Amino acid sequence: MNTFINKIIPTALFILTPLLTHSQMVYIGLKDEANVRVTQNILLDNNVDGAYWPKTQIIDGYLYIPTVNGLYRKDLSTLHSIDWELFAFEGVPVRDFIKNSDTVMAATAVWDDSNLLLLSTDNGLTYRDYTPESFPNPLWDNKATVLRIAQNPHNRHSLAVLYRGVPGVALSTDFGVTWTLQNTLIGGYQDWFIDFNPNDTTNLFHSGEQIYFDSYIKATYDNGDTWTSVEAIQNHCTHGIAFHPSDKNRMVSYGEYRIAKSTDQGKTWSPGVGVPEYIYKVIYDPANPEILYASGAENGPDEGVRIHRSTDGGDSWHIFYEETMANSDGVMDIHLYDNKLIIYTLVNGVYYLELGASNNFQIAREKLSAVYPSPTSDVINVSFSGADEAVITLLNMNGSVVFQQTTRQPVTSIPVQSFVKGAYFVTIKAGSFIKTHKVIII
Repeated sequence: MNTFINKIIPTALFILTPLLTHSQMVYIGLKDEANVRVTQNILLDNNVDGAYWPKTQIIDGYLYIPTVNGLYRKDLSTLHSIDWELFAFEGVPVRDFIKNSDTVMAATAVWDDSNLLLLSTDNGLTYRDYTPESFPNPLWDNKATVLRIAQNPHNRHSLAVLYRGVPGVALSTDFGVTWTLQNTLIGGYQDWFIDFNPNDTTNLFHSGEQIYFDSYIKATYDNGDTWTSVEAIQNHCTHGIAFHPSDKNRMVSYGEYRIAKSTDQGKTWSPGVGVPEYIYKVIYDPANPEILYASGAENGPDEGVRIHRSTDGGDSWHIFYEETMANSDGVMDIHLYDNKLIIYTLVNGVYYLELGASNNFQIAREKLSAVYPSPTSDVINVSFSGADEAVITLLNMNGSVVFQQTTRQPVTSIPVQSFVKGAYFVTIKAGSFIKTHKVIII
């Protein structure tokens, strides 16, 4: 039996502390228990292969967050307090999980030949090893680690896992009793995502970054009988895909400085919109799928929390909310619940933000901006109204700044005759407002 990682975080069934607020966002707890960066260092010290990026979920009115010390949950009707329950798998580092009534399956953050998957039938009080024999890799001393587990929303016995091994993707139709290894390979450098298209569950995707630093998205449209590569971008990592609430064809991918859109079930993707950070989560508003929210973190020290929003189905994006928070390190995950954004930060715990409720929120106004023409070989015109001063920045696909200017003029012209041909991103920043447009130079 595997001995789980020795942790530096103490165990507690409930965390009871006075409620705190942080400016406009309201703190609801779990700062110490769910610190992603601390957990990553713990796992590194214990020689655990595979990055730690926990996936949170809202199920039946509870928010569940995997941690290095087990699976925590909070009743979302109790946002007035910061009480959390250590719900399941106490003492076990958990990356991901699925839950059906009292049955919970956890993907653990261990690098071993056992306990990669744990199964509980009593809500995590007791559990047993549920690791398939085919997952551990003989080339790696018969060890492996499970990175993601996904469940078919229309057939709870149908599962998919992404694991560090060969081939790295497996499907089950009997809730993990047996697994079929897939004829597709993971990237091997960063492997982030696997899930079913909820509007056509014969369609699955997995994504991440290959060993030569190119992103990948791979897809099956026939329950795993065949897989195909549908996108690869140089010097990029695709962190995940957000699926439209009802249209199988519409979806949005997100990753390093980029959000892209597909309208043909992921077979082709738009060139993408540049955003000034790594995006770790995008979500649709199910009540109005033309509205999407995104958040993430800068690649390096980050002193703020930013929520990006699209109001045109993911074609363009702007900063909807921004708040300075010392050493925040950005956002790991977001959810929409009861007209609130639930925001899980990387190091500062969990918050909620009321949507559209008060002028006291520092919510960026919708401002008019345009970038034209595109494609162009001569000049890019940037028009903007709504502020006295704006900073215009032109970035190439590698994220390098090739032009920047502060202006008070309603239209700024950027000569581009000497620029390398290709895709560029024009970012317009005025106060808390940021909007990015994509242009092509030919």
